[in-house]
Amino acid sequence: MKNDTVSGPQLERCLSTFDSVRGKLSLLPKEGSMLEPLARSGLEMVDCYRTDARNFIGSGDLVTAFAAINYAHAWIGCFGELGLFDTEPRKELFLTLSDSDGEGCRITDDKMAKYLDITTRARKKLKVSPPVRSFDRKLSLEFLERSESYFRTAVSYCNDDDYVRAFAAVNYAHAWLDGGARIGLFDVEEDDVLFTLYE
Repeated sequence: MKNDTVSGPQLERCLSTFDSVRGKLSLLPKEGSMLEPLARSGLEMVDCYRTDARNFIGSGDLVTAFAAINYAHAWIGCFGELGLFDTEPRKELFLTLSDSDGEGCRITDDKMAKYLDITTRARKKLKVSPPVRSFDRKLSLEFLERSESYFRTAVSYCNDDDYVRAFAAVNYAHAWLDGGARIGLFDVEEDDVLFTLYE
């Protein structure tokens, strides 16, 4: 049976887990340090996507709210791995989900295909920008591998007709590309449609 419905209880569990993690999160760079603005920028994105999730819930769009909260949670993981956030390592939200009871909002084939396509286009658009023999180059390749791993997971779930977990995983995949672009690990040619660039 196809698992393609995001239910209110599933979304509430994701929000509760996210809010618990976000509530304990703190910035690691010292105030006034060169890395503090970067850490604050990441935190702004986390909070922005959490607000988006709330707004989508308010408009009755549980599917896009689900995407936004998974995206926000992936940003916490991304910036935590960089050592910019002090946060406990947590499982990805999609690994903690129980199956839906069938009541809720469906992730359509078109919506699933659209998100897979957007992430594929983002991956094709970016170029690893740091010099070959630099630490940032290694970091950018790690970000890329993390994104590709989440993307493979999304495709695997999709092939198993588990659109809920696939949809969450593809949002993690894109968030790692987005985070890498925001901090300058990838050259995305100023594309602010596929990426959330630093202002």
